[in-house]
Amino acid sequence: MKIYIETLGCQMNRLDSELIVGLLQSAGHEILAARRGAEAVLYNTCSVRQHAEDKVYSRLGVDAKRKADRSLIVGVLGCMAQREGKSLARRYPAVDFLCGPGRIHELPALLEAARAGRFVVALDPDRKTSIDLQAVEALEAVDLSRDPACCPSESQAFVRVMRGCDRFCTYCIVPYVRGAEISRSPEAVEREVKKMLVSGRSEITLLGQTVNRYRHKNGETTTRFSDLLARLSSLAGMRRLRFVTSHPVDFGRDLLEAMRDLPNVCPYIHAPAQSGSDAMLKRMNRGYTRAQYDELISAARQIVPDVVFAGDFIVGFPGETDADHSASVDLIRRVGYKNAFIFKYSPRPGTTAAKRYEDDVPEAVKRRRNLELLAAQKTQGLAHHRQYIGRTLEVLITGKSAKEKKKDARQEPSSQTTSDHVQLQGRSRGDHVVLFEGPESLIDTYAEVRITDASDLSLFGRII
Repeated sequence: MKIYIETLGCQMNRLDSELIVGLLQSAGHEILAARRGAEAVLYNTCSVRQHAEDKVYSRLGVDAKRKADRSLIVGVLGCMAQREGKSLARRYPAVDFLCGPGRIHELPALLEAARAGRFVVALDPDRKTSIDLQAVEALEAVDLSRDPACCPSESQAFVRVMRGCDRFCTYCIVPYVRGAEISRSPEAVEREVKKMLVSGRSEITLLGQTVNRYRHKNGETTTRFSDLLARLSSLAGMRRLRFVTSHPVDFGRDLLEAMRDLPNVCPYIHAPAQSGSDAMLKRMNRGYTRAQYDELISAARQIVPDVVFAGDFIVGFPGETDADHSASVDLIRRVGYKNAFIFKYSPRPGTTAAKRYEDDVPEAVKRRRNLELLAAQKTQGLAHHRQYIGRTLEVLITGKSAKEKKKDARQEPSSQTTSDHVQLQGRSRGDHVVLFEGPESLIDTYAEVRITDASDLSLFGRII
């Protein structure tokens, strides 16, 4: 069967899609790079924000028309399938099957059932029930059987170290759709990482919904996240080791010291603050105060040389006042994030916030506050990036720049030529986007780049 997969959402979804590609290819299916000619279309969905779900609703409406003209199997996978369940298929009859994030190992069977004309559902059990150990073992087998060839990059790879989340921030749907926290064994993680390194991937990013909460117990032995970093750091071929996304509460001194002492652990911390206001942090059930977040930033700067921060903020959370908003603006100015992801609050059905709080901040106020936070971050982002002008950074070249890709898209394939120099894009150890001219042959290699200019989002330079 010819299958097209569209992935929406976070790095965890991107990793799931890589695993799905390998799983379906091993079952004899062909994965297409574009929708055209597909016999089955699979949506690997995200429920964190309404915008991501709206995209899927739009696609399903179009698919209903396509199915009227020809045979087409439509499957909805991931968080949105888990959140809505059968009600999604009742509203959108184009859907042939649903698959929760903890059931991707069942996809080959689900596709065969759908091809036979049966509507099928494979969802994860409710959090209140016991963990399905068989499903956990099946997912572990999918991770361990992963084919490095399914990684979109020749030099980078994601590796999951844990599943689920037990934090229960009041605005967040993830604990309900991704289930309880389960940390993989360090032996399994190491085995998968080794496979990626042997295949030539030299930058490994460890993934978890709250990755620094990783804890694995085996009898009397507990492996902390800092212990896992030390174990993986020593592996042959490991040039860079990253991790996302972290929770501010779980950043102990041991982790910061591991970042300082392990030479290939990148000095980059994505630490979502969500708000600079104690009142909002309490309503969000974030588990820390503004002062404690400030202490984390200060400690990280003292312990980890050249540490770089990225953040997340929610604008217009229920009850947010102008004073609360001003506290978030102040936090952005004080931290000096490399970049920050800023989103207007949208209630997620099933979350504590949706049940308990009225969405009482007017849309116009959300828009204004959103623009103000974006403006503050733009100023700080520019100041942060300009610090690097005149410095030389090690850059992993990941491909052509967005500008170069747009230029290629405007040209006819027959007229495209391989130039000696194009605009390339790479990442520094601090996760900065670096743009410079060079030959395409450098993609997936490392280079020393002298920084000559900066914007609020990127660095510009030349290869030394």
